[in-house]
Amino acid sequence: MADDRPATDSRVEKKEESSPERATRNGETNEEDIMGDGVSKRGTGEKEVVEEERKPKPSKIKEIWGKAGLDAGTLMMMFKGSVAPTIAIAFFQADSVAGTYTTLGYLVAIISVISMPIMPRAKFFQTLVLAVSGICIGAAVAMLGLWSCIKAREHTTAPGSTSTYNSSQSAVCAMWLFANIWFANLLRAKRPALNLPVIMYSIFSNIAFTYGPLFPTLSRAENLVKTMLQAFMTAFALATGVNLFVIPVSCRTVVFKEQAGYIQALRGLLKAQTAYLQSLEESDMFAGPPLSDSDTEGTSSVSDYASPGPAQSPQAKALMGAVAGLRGLHGKLYGDMAFAKREVAWGKLCAKDIDTIFGLFRGVMIPLIGMSTINDIFERIGERRGWIKPTGPKYRSENWEHLPLEEKLEEKRLWNEVMKTLREPFAVAAATIDQGLEHTAIVLELAPRPKKKSDDIEATANQLKPGDEGFAAHMQKVLDEFYSKRGITLRKWAKEKGLSEEQFDAAGPLPPAGNAYTADEAAHRRDQQQLYLILFMENLLYSAGLAVTELVRYADSKVEDGTMKKNRLIVPGARRLKKWILGIAKEDTATDSSTPDAQEAGVHSVYMGSGYNPRLDPEHLPAKTAWQHFGNGLRTIPRFLGSEESAFGFRVACATLTVGIVAFLKNTHVFFQEQRLVWAMIIIAIGMTMTSGQSIFGFVARVGGTAVAMVSSFIIWYIVNQNTPGIIVFLWIFIFMEMYLFLKFPRFIPAWIVLIVTQVLIVGYELQVRKIGIAVSTASGQPYYPIYELAPYRLACVAGGSLVAFIWTFFPYPLTDRSWLRRDLGSTLYLLANYYSAMHSTIQSRMHGTEGDMSLKSSPGRRLEKIRYKIFGKLLLLLPSLQQHADWQKWEPTIGGKFPRATYDAITRSCINIMNYLTLMSYTTKSWSRHSSDQADTRSQWLRDLVTVMDSLEPASHQVTSTLALLSASVTQGSALPPFLSLPPPYNLTRRLEALDKGILDSRHISEPAYSAYAVMQVASSLVLDDLARLVDNVKDLVGETDFSFKVAGSEATLMGSEGDNLGKGKRD
Repeated sequence: MADDRPATDSRVEKKEESSPERATRNGETNEEDIMGDGVSKRGTGEKEVVEEERKPKPSKIKEIWGKAGLDAGTLMMMFKGSVAPTIAIAFFQADSVAGTYTTLGYLVAIISVISMPIMPRAKFFQTLVLAVSGICIGAAVAMLGLWSCIKAREHTTAPGSTSTYNSSQSAVCAMWLFANIWFANLLRAKRPALNLPVIMYSIFSNIAFTYGPLFPTLSRAENLVKTMLQAFMTAFALATGVNLFVIPVSCRTVVFKEQAGYIQALRGLLKAQTAYLQSLEESDMFAGPPLSDSDTEGTSSVSDYASPGPAQSPQAKALMGAVAGLRGLHGKLYGDMAFAKREVAWGKLCAKDIDTIFGLFRGVMIPLIGMSTINDIFERIGERRGWIKPTGPKYRSENWEHLPLEEKLEEKRLWNEVMKTLREPFAVAAATIDQGLEHTAIVLELAPRPKKKSDDIEATANQLKPGDEGFAAHMQKVLDEFYSKRGITLRKWAKEKGLSEEQFDAAGPLPPAGNAYTADEAAHRRDQQQLYLILFMENLLYSAGLAVTELVRYADSKVEDGTMKKNRLIVPGARRLKKWILGIAKEDTATDSSTPDAQEAGVHSVYMGSGYNPRLDPEHLPAKTAWQHFGNGLRTIPRFLGSEESAFGFRVACATLTVGIVAFLKNTHVFFQEQRLVWAMIIIAIGMTMTSGQSIFGFVARVGGTAVAMVSSFIIWYIVNQNTPGIIVFLWIFIFMEMYLFLKFPRFIPAWIVLIVTQVLIVGYELQVRKIGIAVSTASGQPYYPIYELAPYRLACVAGGSLVAFIWTFFPYPLTDRSWLRRDLGSTLYLLANYYSAMHSTIQSRMHGTEGDMSLKSSPGRRLEKIRYKIFGKLLLLLPSLQQHADWQKWEPTIGGKFPRATYDAITRSCINIMNYLTLMSYTTKSWSRHSSDQADTRSQWLRDLVTVMDSLEPASHQVTSTLALLSASVTQGSALPPFLSLPPPYNLTRRLEALDKGILDSRHISEPAYSAYAVMQVASSLVLDDLARLVDNVKDLVGETDFSFKVAGSEATLMGSEGDNLGKGKRD
């Protein structure tokens, strides 16, 4: 049930209200619980506190149950995941089933586990289609390979020979196996969607070709392939039945739950933002490590960072946590939407509605996340004032920004008063926004409608509540009132500063660039900076309110047009299905390759730039003739085989044959079959990873999981005195409990899969032997082992296979998670360069009025918007992978110097900051396009002057793009930065605008939307350049800088390079 309380409530307030020290203050504000505008501040009275005190404390069992997260949904998914393997084990007890599958019956249960029937429907069916296609192809390839190896046996066996072993047959089987594993895992590395299908294909190929040398005739080979094909298809059928009929979950259901969680995350972020801003009414927003004398000399010590900085307050930590959670949920929702839009469903909202809602969510998220940057802004102000130690290696500030430490208390007091002034209007607006989000969730049926309490009916009879008709108009009225009161807030700020409107507008003549400001001019600039920050916060909160209003209106429109009245059949269009099918086999160029959206390249109305086209080959001109095009096609073959994915496939094939060679040698092939070493090869197929960090972790996890499976198998087998029905029941109980680990700790999924598969293998094999008899079980040459011998043998197989996979991940050279982290970081920087370029083009088109009709998909503005959103979504998907690789690298052994984790983290933070500020700049400048056609003289003059200034900034803006692209190349390739890399100069928008029109920034323009957008632009652009400078410094620390300069040291006769003794290195480390 959605929380009825507005965003002004927080845990901090509850604690304060319950303390005697705050009683007087709360008593003074109780009269404002019901605002005159009709917004109810529910949850702030004493009644709720009394009700909370009356509630009985939960029992210890309930408390543990709640902490474990054992809700109804988790229990149902645990049950669903345990059904398929249990059915596969149980139905083998039927005579007809046992007669069909004979010695491969346990394979049905194993494949039913690997098929993942607990996946949402669309994801499961994509995996199912690929797996069925792969197994059918694998059966055909296996028959071809077995036919060729039997022919090799026939052609090389002397007449009358009775030998069961043939070296030619074994060699042909080995070659087929090597080629199959190589190519399959090459595709697995290139297409992540093929991960599970390739694992199943590898299992099929391993079993077929290791049994191949035993077959003297083709009929026996056909029988094996046919039985395996039946076993796999039966497992797929079981998994499909469970997925469709046992607690069915669609991708649409997952997306709707994520949308409900998204709304709650937005509300949580709003509450955390409100609590943080209220904490600034008394706290020191500039608190941090003081700037010591050593800092000016370029040295620092760890102890300088001991005192807590602004980002370390509890409210700031809670705010950053809420931002990180919302950003992660946004990326997850972006990735899951594609599957939800492909599903056939019986529901209300169609694929277009899901897309529209996601776009409206993004419109709310951007300004709310932008407001959270105020913490970072205060920190940087403290650095620029010289009050706290800079977080980066260098920081840039203008001379008017510096203030002596004695002025800190006065500025702190001023900001405390400003925050107190902003509290009431912000509380009203935030409460309305919170209720708007609640209204959206109720109307779109993402949350249940709250029950009405009898004692609240009279109190709220005249108030519009979330879910009521006409709530959108009420919300717009409150936001308009908030917007109209901005001038009152600014006048109170001016009064605190002791400024009149005339004094504030009366700025002295600007000194030439590079000259020092006078004391009055510096004070004026600092006042203007404070004004921009106030406008920054107010504009973003107002923008968030407008975005929520649009969301509310869209939700209401779905009720008005009848969409939410009844369910209907929803079928994806042919175009969407075509894109899905082609997308599976098409490489995504989302990271650092030619284009964020290849379909947008070459459009006449929007020139995307050569960076969005396929990369040029420095050794070949573009093909012109048919023969040259044919040659280009031929060159893709060695490029494909020489790729990193091909190298991974080769490693997996070598690791497989390291164990598999035992099956193809005369003196060891019997030992291979008796000890069932094929399962060591299957573990290699399941557990082989591309990076060494994951390999070390996987080795430990798989061996540990198998050891647990061995112990649990003993318990399952003996706790019921070896009775078959009891064994099956306890096997289900154990799988049911293990699915909890699978669901709650997805990071350890490799361990949980091996745990469940090994458990099913051990128990299933023993039950299979009990059903078909020892004689049939040993007919293939494999001796029977009781469970107390079989389980340790399985542990030895898994440990051996995991060790081989571990070795081949490092040999002949390791591909580390640290190198992947560096490459992903380079990709992120490349995407940021693309994003900045798209943002700059968007702002230019808005100011020049060349966006066109935004309702048309073919308009330049809509195409640029699609590009921005696509890059933004990919950035949100790529950023979590940086954290993932950073976590995996902890498992890698450090040989030599330590890994510079702090530098990588600093680069990642700067990338996130730049992404946030660029998003803010493109978002807030929408007002320029809306009002660009207005014929009012002042507004037209404002926009004309702004266009002139922005046109003059184009070279510096292009320098930002080229700097980001250069940093991307240096980080990706590990090459040193070029010497004398110059950073883009500060935009100095204020200086340039006032040079055109001295009164253009007067306070009379404050009420204009374009002025607020300008304030956000001024703040965000300066922060982008600041983060870019930090980014360059950190990348320079990481890869070095080429330096060819020489200096004379000691005397004119001594000439030494800047590298000292390391002249051959070519860069400074």
